[in-house]
Amino acid sequence: MTGVLSGRAQPGPLQADLLAGLRGILQAIRPDADLRLIRRAYDVAAAWHDGQTRFSGDPYITHPLAVAAILAGLGASDQALCAALLHDTTALTAYTFAELNREFGTEITGLVAGIAALDQITHQGSSTTAQAIAAATAADPRVLAIKIADRLHNMRTVEFLPPDKQLQKAAQARDVFVPAARLLRLGTVESELAALASTTLSRNRYARTASGHLLTAMAALLPPATQARWREEWLGELHTLPARRSRARFAAHTLLGVPRLAVTLRRPAPGHRQARP
Repeated sequence: MTGVLSGRAQPGPLQADLLAGLRGILQAIRPDADLRLIRRAYDVAAAWHDGQTRFSGDPYITHPLAVAAILAGLGASDQALCAALLHDTTALTAYTFAELNREFGTEITGLVAGIAALDQITHQGSSTTAQAIAAATAADPRVLAIKIADRLHNMRTVEFLPPDKQLQKAAQARDVFVPAARLLRLGTVESELAALASTTLSRNRYARTASGHLLTAMAALLPPATQARWREEWLGELHTLPARRSRARFAAHTLLGVPRLAVTLRRPAPGHRQARP
């Protein structure tokens, strides 16, 4: 533990507050959880992901923490929760499987390795992914459960991805991960995944049209923190318009207003003072 954290930022107050939410779930559902072990896994993940952010701008650690919280609500084991917290460390940081094994043992390392293998396959076709899920379930259902929770959180925050990525994630959620959740009898997860996938596919129905591409390009002219919100609003408006001509008219009208909107969004709020050097 000391070797991993040396030279890296220690978890701060914000991260401690985030961890309190997971601790609260465990105290309510599984009070016998090994909080010391889970805290150690969190500290390692937070240290290695320090400085990394998601497309939303949130600290990256919020993602594995959310995955762990989903699993905690399902009564997952201590080892599964640790693997959920650590599942992206070996892929996105310099943390190695050897270090992971040395600090957390073969069981947790095996779960993280299984997730990494499943991640590689999910970038391929759905039929291949379905076969991999069947194999993962037969080997250790916990690997599949963690991956399903991972996809659920990604779908909860999918609006921050480009439209093409949203469509890809949503289609795979519908075709692969919803049936996988059903296979593991995770009813509430299955229902939420199905609803999120359906909503995302519907909202982005016109994302690949000429009007959709134009609106997506225009969103890039806005401040980064506001792009996802306005892109989603514009694409959602396209979905309500019945005819191609009305969608083209809306895109053209929006285009005319983007420069003024960009200026407005970049203007300091009333009463805001610039910091003096």
